[in-house]
Amino acid sequence: MINEENEIIGLDFWSAFGEKLVQYMNLTPGARILDIGTGGGACLIPAARIIGASGYIIGIDRWENQVAKTLENIKSNLLTNAMAEIMDANDLTYDNNTFDSVISGFIGFGDVFDFQNHKYRKENDKMKHILRVLKPDGKTGFSTWQSQGELDCLRKLLQDYLAKYTTKSKEDSNNVPISYSKETKEGFEKILQDVGFNNVKVFSEDFILKYESVDEWFNMIKRSGWILHHTLDKDEKKILDFKDKMLPHGISSYKQKDGSYYFTKSVIFAFGTK
Repeated sequence: MINEENEIIGLDFWSAFGEKLVQYMNLTPGARILDIGTGGGACLIPAARIIGASGYIIGIDRWENQVAKTLENIKSNLLTNAMAEIMDANDLTYDNNTFDSVISGFIGFGDVFDFQNHKYRKENDKMKHILRVLKPDGKTGFSTWQSQGELDCLRKLLQDYLAKYTTKSKEDSNNVPISYSKETKEGFEKILQDVGFNNVKVFSEDFILKYESVDEWFNMIKRSGWILHHTLDKDEKKILDFKDKMLPHGISSYKQKDGSYYFTKSVIFAFGTK
């Protein structure tokens, strides 16, 4: 069922999800916050506004371009209580018991935990570091993907295209990657509890993305749906052929009465206390 309160237009969903996670965290003025995988600051910006001048938030990311983007957004928002730096979440260099809260939007734990088979791939260093740098009774909060409707749709269309219109084998068609870290509530609950978090709460929420036309959807897919380029060898002729053969009928089930297209992104929110 479509909930109008959760409707998000086009690609402007990162800031909406960041606002939602910060809202659920119930941050207080004066708090010291760490934002892991800050990206462009989707969580950092609203958090900085809540904690105010007496608080402080540090955003980290392992990618230099993302840190640069966050620093630009900090400057443009005239924030004096925030900074960003390059750091890997698997190796946090902060002292024990440093932060009141740690937040993280969509960094993904698929490298640590196999969510489909509900078992660890390796030691959960990321979550252990998060627990370590939190103060006693400190709270952590995460958002992560349960599903992304438009990317799941793209994957199915690519599989059908390869099977019907190319010489690719059935195995090649089946092996089109999912393209994002698809996680589960049960898995997230386990990886929080296993490192020692208390009061663990995990739930999911659906958000509706509205695209005004097939072209708007396809232009978004070309920018952010990397499996399109990966599967079709970054060949623009193949990409246009894919569009001609698979659209708009391939997304007709998502079409609304007003001619727009709705896709659902299902987000997991997970919280725990040290």
